[in-house]
Amino acid sequence: VAYSKLAHSRPLPVVLCMPGSPNVKEDLLQPMDLLPRWADRGFFVVSIDRPYHGEREGGLNQALQTKGIVKVWGEYVYDLMRTVDYIETRPEADAERIGMLGLSMGGMEALLLGALDDRVDAVVSIAGHLAWEEIFAAGAWKTIFRGMGLRHRLVRLGADAREARAAFRREFPDLDIVDAAKVAPLLASKPLLLVVGEEDPYIPTSAARQTYRAAAVPYAAKGAAERLELWVVAGAGHSFTRARQQRALDWFVHWL
Repeated sequence: VAYSKLAHSRPLPVVLCMPGSPNVKEDLLQPMDLLPRWADRGFFVVSIDRPYHGEREGGLNQALQTKGIVKVWGEYVYDLMRTVDYIETRPEADAERIGMLGLSMGGMEALLLGALDDRVDAVVSIAGHLAWEEIFAAGAWKTIFRGMGLRHRLVRLGADAREARAAFRREFPDLDIVDAAKVAPLLASKPLLLVVGEEDPYIPTSAARQTYRAAAVPYAAKGAAERLELWVVAGAGHSFTRARQQRALDWFVHWL
């Protein structure tokens, strides 16, 4: 938790920040220095270690093997909901103005939490747009699932995109539930900023665009098209540069 002395005079808008995986909450302190800088800008800023990361018990790969992707990610989102419960107890925090910033896996968590928890008012998802059709078509699944045995077996067998996706569906039959192109429309009409690097090896721009197109329909239907944006950063990879940080910060300043 980070906040400035301004919180002693009035509650501050909240930003819940989640790094990627296998990163931990301290990575938002050093080397990124994100939490204290955003606290100095007048936000109550929070981050946690998701299950199987950092100070949490258990191994991630074992959990994915025994429980499956959706159940493990459900644990991630449940803990984020409990974090919002905690935020509501803090007098320094304005629980009526809560945003979520997620990077990579955190970006997918941001979409899921935004879709499932009405207390989250605005979302920025950085390179977390796991639209499975495009992820498999672009071959990004080999990078995303690089620690999983199934991925290694499929690579050894020379599986193409169709075969790989079919194998993942057999192994994880509920995987399509956590497809970004299905989740993002559920956020309408919350302010939602999607950001991806043009050369991101994890999230191809096609996946981000598919997520955006799917969300654009319900946003337009609710008269909230101006609350949805996609920024494809030219020449950029899988990172959260100062320029992207500023764009995300501006989003929360505007909408919270």
